[in-house]
Amino acid sequence: MSRNTLMLAAVAAAALAAHTGATAQQPLAKIGKGEGQVDIVAWAGYIERGATDKAFDWVTDFEKATGCKVNVKTAGTSDEMVALMNEGGFDLVTASGDASTRLIRGKKVQPINVALIPSYKNIDPRLQKAPWHYENNTHYGVPYQWGWNVLMFNTKVFGDKKPTSWSVVFEETTLPDGKSNKGRVQAFDGPIYIADAALYLMKKGLQDVVWVKSSV
Repeated sequence: MSRNTLMLAAVAAAALAAHTGATAQQPLAKIGKGEGQVDIVAWAGYIERGATDKAFDWVTDFEKATGCKVNVKTAGTSDEMVALMNEGGFDLVTASGDASTRLIRGKKVQPINVALIPSYKNIDPRLQKAPWHYENNTHYGVPYQWGWNVLMFNTKVFGDKKPTSWSVVFEETTLPDGKSNKGRVQAFDGPIYIADAALYLMKKGLQDVVWVKSSV
């Protein structure tokens, strides 16, 4: 995840190619003949064919242009993505950083040759060798998208005094309605959310990091 004035950490996802066998640990030197279909594990909303909203369909034209059928298995968590990839049977996964590194180190995905992707040079340089898809001088995927983790708040509680810091999430404080925020904060239920807390604590300083570790 990635994010910043309010300590927003940025969300990053990579499209990784599944490991298909012992000989697949070398990246392809050239693009071969298509297999006629591609099986993908993806977050909901990442691979759309207009079923949810007709205005969002980037699968149909791809299938018409390539003759390659797209099959998608939606996953709700990074752990579910890793479990599905461990089972096998998929060609690609749109994994977030907390899943992609597990798949790379578990040898569940194979190296790719970015030289075969003409537009790769147009990707933001900060993402071309990002650690969630590039390890040991090897590409295992390509950046798919990135965005912001946003802080949502109840306007009935904050009124016109909008929060200006993530401290309202990570530190006990009195909110504009005169009540404590204790027990009134909701967070994403997943290990990756630790990254948000870590970014906040990095800004606060090591003393606070040590305090949190000792209080867990």
